[in-house]
Amino acid sequence: MRISALTLIFILSMSYIPLPGAQAQVGAPDVNLECETGSIDIDVYPGASATGVVTCTVSNPNSYQEKIDIQVTADGLAVAAPGSITLGPNAEEDFQVTVQAQEQMSKQSRQMTVSATVSEVMGAPPPNIAQKDATVIMNIKQFAGLQLETYTPSVTLPTNNESMLGFGIYNTGNWVDRYLISITPNSMDNLETAGFKISLPANKIEIENRANQERVFVFIETPDDYSGWNQNSDGMYEATFVLEFEAKSEFSCNNGNCITETVTVAITVLHEVETTGDIFSSAADNEMLIYGGGGAGLLLIILLIIVVKKRKS
Repeated sequence: MRISALTLIFILSMSYIPLPGAQAQVGAPDVNLECETGSIDIDVYPGASATGVVTCTVSNPNSYQEKIDIQVTADGLAVAAPGSITLGPNAEEDFQVTVQAQEQMSKQSRQMTVSATVSEVMGAPPPNIAQKDATVIMNIKQFAGLQLETYTPSVTLPTNNESMLGFGIYNTGNWVDRYLISITPNSMDNLETAGFKISLPANKIEIENRANQERVFVFIETPDDYSGWNQNSDGMYEATFVLEFEAKSEFSCNNGNCITETVTVAITVLHEVETTGDIFSSAADNEMLIYGGGGAGLLLIILLIIVVKKRKS
């Protein structure tokens, strides 16, 4: 009986001895965090959602439950993400972070930081600080925009006259862009065939986004040949021609979708001619001049005869 009691005491005492191997499997609170990409592109053109989404994975490397807080900073942009995630032993979970940019904001890059921090271990505060961060670059993409206007939708000019036509170009995109400017080929052919001379000083112009309009001028010389033109109610020869001015965004063309704007100017050319009444009046004046000149000569001859007769007598 005595031996049995000693054996029981020994067995019970052994239960209080720590087991090094078992304790080695229980680590300090920790967390792992990875995001699937290091950068996201966000479209902000008019009508776009202006949002970007990145998927991240948070994991618990320990053999006990952890509550992990999620925090996101996006350099001034609005974000949406879960506030916390609870993970069981050696578990992991994916979550999404959504970034909301401003529509039509300028092209740029900003940095987003995602943080995962252990806030509870088995319902109790952790004995240490366990945090992991992931960085994602947010690229606000460039988009092209163009607004074109003419200062003179219609103009009336005489034949053989030099003039200039003005146009305004606005860059309504979100970054600096170059614009290809020209007279449309069909319009140019028609005007040159009619005898116009046209000069465009430049065929490309660079404009900052949201800047004031850039002015462009086209120099023209009207034709002097009015043969074949119709006469209007005032008896003047008249013809109307159309000049088509075009501008294209180089950035959009380089990316496979040319943004193009075209405006037109109606050019009416007049040639003033003498009316029938003017022709008859001019002819009558000439006749009077002739007859008047002839009468004066006859009078001089008569006076000369009288003077000669007086001398003889």
